[in-house]
Amino acid sequence: MADRTDGEPQIDGRSTRWDDHKAQRQVDLVDAAVTLIEEEGTRFGLQRLAERVGLPRSVLYRHFKDRATLDELIRRRVVESFMRRIEPTLLFEGTIEEAVRRVVGAHLDWVAQHPRLYAYMGVGEHAMGDGSLVADTKTAIALMLGERFGDVLKALGVPEAPIRSVAVGVVGLVDTCVNQWVRDDQRELSEDELREMLCRSVWAVLDATLRDLGLELSPQQRVADL
Repeated sequence: MADRTDGEPQIDGRSTRWDDHKAQRQVDLVDAAVTLIEEEGTRFGLQRLAERVGLPRSVLYRHFKDRATLDELIRRRVVESFMRRIEPTLLFEGTIEEAVRRVVGAHLDWVAQHPRLYAYMGVGEHAMGDGSLVADTKTAIALMLGERFGDVLKALGVPEAPIRSVAVGVVGLVDTCVNQWVRDDQRELSEDELREMLCRSVWAVLDATLRDLGLELSPQQRVADL
């Protein structure tokens, strides 16, 4: 920090540039780690990451407090990638069936394309509400779905319904099935078969919920027309 002028501290430009450099280096290292996981699997060592980026292993520790910090930053980057794929599908456009297929398909497509990143998140180890980043992500998706379900019900004249619990159940159903499928060495369903089963199951849950509320809708009905 430079000398004070009129009692106010002056920011040293060199310090700011160094902080920016360290921040960018950390981003680059996390990106490299994500690529390494995609290519070689979840059990990579810091020495392998150091070799990958062409730096001494000791330099890595200047950018991360410990291995746990690095792991959390990697998971955060992976979750961001997953959410970029999922969030646009929560707009519920087209028919009800198309909306269900879009959400389920986005989840399954991302996992099928990035199975090692999905495994690295430890999805199966985190239940909604346990305070972890992955659990918070599941909860966020469920809350967004719950809000959209609630909007649809209000348009149908149902202002109050226990729809949040239904949204949590739907997220749990899809997440648990996909997690089991991606880990299974002897899959009983192909990816397309799993997609169809999940879409049918999600619609069955939604249809039963609607009927309990005295509503009957066709999956071919457009959401915008409700």
